[in-house]
Amino acid sequence: MDGFTAFLTPTLGAGGVIILVVLMVLRGALVPRPTVDMVVQAKDRQIEMLQALADGRQEMIDIQQAQLDMLMGTAQTTNRVLDAVGEAARLNRGGGGRALDQAQEG
Repeated sequence: MDGFTAFLTPTLGAGGVIILVVLMVLRGALVPRPTVDMVVQAKDRQIEMLQALADGRQEMIDIQQAQLDMLMGTAQTTNRVLDAVGEAARLNRGGGGRALDQAQEG
């Protein structure tokens, strides 16, 4: 664009400068200050909203992690109980109190 302004200003004078400004506005190279302020404010609001959303999601993730930790403890306990029941059933295949006798001996 600098080459364009160097060509227009000496050649066409004030009219060239006006044409240059109009072309810059049409191409989006020259934007009015209120428009820039409005776009910046909109982006700031969007950033604030997304940060609040991210904070809320992080809180939800923390709650879910705590719930999963509690469930994992329960699952491990359940797994141990089922293993013990299976072991007792395996030891008691002959029936009667054989499993109890072996448990008391061990």
